[in-house]
Amino acid sequence: MKAILNWLAAAASLVGLFFTLQPASGALTLWQISFLILVILVFGIAAIRDICEERRRATKTYRNSTAINNYMFAMLQNSGRCEICSRDASWIADKRIYALLEGKAKRGELTFLVHKSTPELAALHKVGAEIIEYSALGFEPITRFTVVNAGNHASSYVAIGRQKPNEPHTIEELDSSHPTYSMALDLIRSIKIANDNFKKN
Repeated sequence: MKAILNWLAAAASLVGLFFTLQPASGALTLWQISFLILVILVFGIAAIRDICEERRRATKTYRNSTAINNYMFAMLQNSGRCEICSRDASWIADKRIYALLEGKAKRGELTFLVHKSTPELAALHKVGAEIIEYSALGFEPITRFTVVNAGNHASSYVAIGRQKPNEPHTIEELDSSHPTYSMALDLIRSIKIANDNFKKN
């Protein structure tokens, strides 16, 4: 909705400027008509892309594990480096998802922050994934999230999953300008620093 209002406001400003500068005779030259058409096309394409992106990032509802896994697969398939905070990452048992994660691990694009490792996570660690177990640090984050395209501020976002009792599971995507995104990065950095210090002692 915000994107639609922004583009409507921009279009209204442009239309107002156009009519202000329009010749008194009201006649438009071929160049003016061509320019107007070009501006409309550029605005239209940009507006459609912006609106589609906003709809993609809107909170989504998933009623079963199959739907959640389909979302995770699509997200991982179309992303670069990922940093994932989870309790045990049980969802990676899905063969399609594990194959994607294995590829990311081999390219050095995967970090897991988990309460306790599993055989699947250990296997990913062997092929290049960074696995941090935070249970030894004496605390357990309640939030479960994935930072997508980590390290690329322009395209990075955080996907946060949550579920209330007797309600469907929801996932919300927040871009790098959102305060929650910054808090997720701060949590990851804190866990990494605490883990490094723990290893030194």
